[in-house]
Amino acid sequence: MKKLISKQYYIVLLSTLLLSASSCNDSFLDKYPYDQVTHATYWKSEEQLKKALYPCYEGLRYDQIINMGEACADNVVWGAVTSGLNKVSGGKHTALDSFPFYTYWSNIYENIFNCNNFLDHYNEAKIPQDVKDVYAAEVKVIRALQYFWLTSLWRDVPMLDHVVTPDEAYLPQTKKDVIIDWIMKDLDWAAEKLGKNIQKGENVGRIDRWGALAMKARIALQNEMWDVAATAAKEIMDNSPYGLWDYEKVYHLEGNSETNPANNEAIIFSLYKDQVRMNNLTNYTCNPDDYMRLNPGKTLVDSYLCIDGKPAVTGLEYYKRTDVTTSSLYTYPEQHYADYFKNRDPRMHMTLYCPGDQWPGGDDGDLDKVANPILQLPRFEPLQRDRRGANSRTGFYFKKYNSPSLAGQVDKDHNNINVIRYPEVLLIYAEAMFNKQGKTLTQEQIDITINKLRNRVGMHPMKLDELKAWNLDLETEIRRERRIEMSFDGMRYFDILRWKEGFRFGRAITGPSLRVCLNDLGKTPYVDGNGNPIVDEFGDIVFDASTAEGGARNFDPKKHYIWPIPDKEMTKNPNLKQNPEWL
Repeated sequence: MKKLISKQYYIVLLSTLLLSASSCNDSFLDKYPYDQVTHATYWKSEEQLKKALYPCYEGLRYDQIINMGEACADNVVWGAVTSGLNKVSGGKHTALDSFPFYTYWSNIYENIFNCNNFLDHYNEAKIPQDVKDVYAAEVKVIRALQYFWLTSLWRDVPMLDHVVTPDEAYLPQTKKDVIIDWIMKDLDWAAEKLGKNIQKGENVGRIDRWGALAMKARIALQNEMWDVAATAAKEIMDNSPYGLWDYEKVYHLEGNSETNPANNEAIIFSLYKDQVRMNNLTNYTCNPDDYMRLNPGKTLVDSYLCIDGKPAVTGLEYYKRTDVTTSSLYTYPEQHYADYFKNRDPRMHMTLYCPGDQWPGGDDGDLDKVANPILQLPRFEPLQRDRRGANSRTGFYFKKYNSPSLAGQVDKDHNNINVIRYPEVLLIYAEAMFNKQGKTLTQEQIDITINKLRNRVGMHPMKLDELKAWNLDLETEIRRERRIEMSFDGMRYFDILRWKEGFRFGRAITGPSLRVCLNDLGKTPYVDGNGNPIVDEFGDIVFDASTAEGGARNFDPKKHYIWPIPDKEMTKNPNLKQNPEWL
């Protein structure tokens, strides 16, 4: 893939020509145009299959993985209040909103079209069946991911298993369980056809058998098929060459598998290449001259345990509980910005920029208007109305997927983006077994899953006897572990949907406490029309208010667990029926 991705523009052109040919009548004068690629003349060799494969890998898009999977939830806050992403997390969306509903619906079906176009024709190649089946298997895994997204967001959707003709263009929705059954069979077939070795060299980034099984485990978990999820995950744990590598590097350039084959943690990833296929994640997370698009949510900050394994605060996990043992290592209420980062799970320092870190964000929140090499204080646009530094909406900054050497350069990042990492497999197994066994895990099961993740970063292990002594709930802690380990992996929104934890949506978007802002910055960035500070029930400053603070953010459990069918699609296809929650 490394070699062939440099031919991306040719491939896109090829794909366009083939798609154009799909709508042509091949019998026209019984001749083929000499200056165009057609289906009748193209699908002959393995080299042609390989070139037709890569447009399908565009289905591993940054936008769906990061923006849809994270910024619609509570780990990541998009920098503009009016964005459709913030509308979804804040319950302010309507069926008429084009973004994100129509945009993501269209993008995902475009990906499915590319996959179906390949699968409709790959068998025409005059090469051994087992060779061409490998290509088809990869495409079926990518198509399964598209239907995972569709069915998780909209439930019943049109099921397209081939490139449809104009007469088939107005399909009604197919029941979700029918679609899930179909793609699970596809993934079984793919797992049989794909090789067991991690792809290297010019094939790096291509999906293998373990990628098919990992996708199966993910989809099974989301659909509460506990046995299926646990079995698929355990097979990967027992037999695959994948494992834990380096938690920090796996999100950075030095972890790119094409240059660092030691990375055996990224099972499926979206491959980026310098000057060929790039993203803008560095500028979205931290750069010296703009507001940040991707801001860490305050509740993510609160959710990190302390290094002794105890919660720093009860937070939303143990809302208003007074019987839970919190850590004596944490200063609460916080007095200064640095207090948030002391004695916390080491993954916090690998996920977020912390005071004392080398800083790519230019001028920080101090008053000298000079670029800071080391971060000390957060910077807010209402307090410093210039473009000298990284203005955060929440007062926190992501270190994951941030390349300091590229800060300020637009669309120049080429971090590979993780789609499924090995840690997700471990956490799927833990959650599936927990549910399968009647809401319990053995200590041994915790040790081979959650504690492997903690051990590699030097975090206090999870022990059942300590959870009991501290009045901590095992299910809550399994979910916390998934949130901490997998932040930015594109699954947070779907996790909340699966867990029915809608109480996390619709809350105010907040930052550090008012006390911290007054102590460290001298004032608060967010005030009401009378100049009074806006704070939530925890005393944190409010960037976008919920109904509790007199704002509009809310969560309606009767409708917000499912997305509305896009209005534009309803207009085009009269056979589509709106989800009843949105009628």
